[in-house]
Amino acid sequence: MGSFGGRRVLVTGGAGALGSVIVRSFVAAGADVAILDLDAGRAGALADELDGNGQRVRPVGADLTDHDATLAAITPVLDGWGGIDILVNAAGGGTVKPFAEMDAATWRVQMARNLDSVFHATRAVLPDMLERRDGRIVNIASVAAIAGGRLVRGATAYATAKAGVVGLTKALAIEVAERGVTVNALAPGAQATPGRDNDTPERREALLAQIPTRLLGEPQHLADVVLFLASASAVNITGVVLPLDGGHSI
Repeated sequence: MGSFGGRRVLVTGGAGALGSVIVRSFVAAGADVAILDLDAGRAGALADELDGNGQRVRPVGADLTDHDATLAAITPVLDGWGGIDILVNAAGGGTVKPFAEMDAATWRVQMARNLDSVFHATRAVLPDMLERRDGRIVNIASVAAIAGGRLVRGATAYATAKAGVVGLTKALAIEVAERGVTVNALAPGAQATPGRDNDTPERREALLAQIPTRLLGEPQHLADVVLFLASASAVNITGVVLPLDGGHSI
């Protein structure tokens, strides 16, 4: 994939379990990275760890469910760096609740966290990408968008929002294809993040039984694919939704 030296990257949810691995990978590859996260303190700590002088890694605190707040947070990065070359929409999170018991407020929160957030961040950076005729957008969807949330029952709202991310990815890819911007998505299955350490042996076996490879996804492997899709080698790949799920969605 080569070096990302000189490339300017924005990772939403960049202080989270998956986002932080993506951030570390881009920094290791030479990119300048803005870490946008609701938890500004955690984003700042990660930025300090990776770049003590604050020149290459920049923490940005913002509530991605708020359109105006997202624009206000990203605009100084665009102005300071002169643009964003690569956007990774990694923010999100699911709530497990049976659909028949779900209230409207919970539904709206799931749409806001997992779908609206992608719109808000993408809307902030896309005009500059189109003007320069250069840009890479990688959205983190979910195998739930493809397989309906079979890995976790009661994830209907989350699956619906992530299916929206898939639709956004494909439609936007067509819209901007002739203007130098690619838009792709990953659909990861269960990942070996710290939260999985709480699985009981029975829960882990039930989970692995649904995955043909019987392997949880490794966040570093996901980050490697993100970097590939953001690289020059992927210039002719757009509108792809790539499952990283050990064959669960087959």
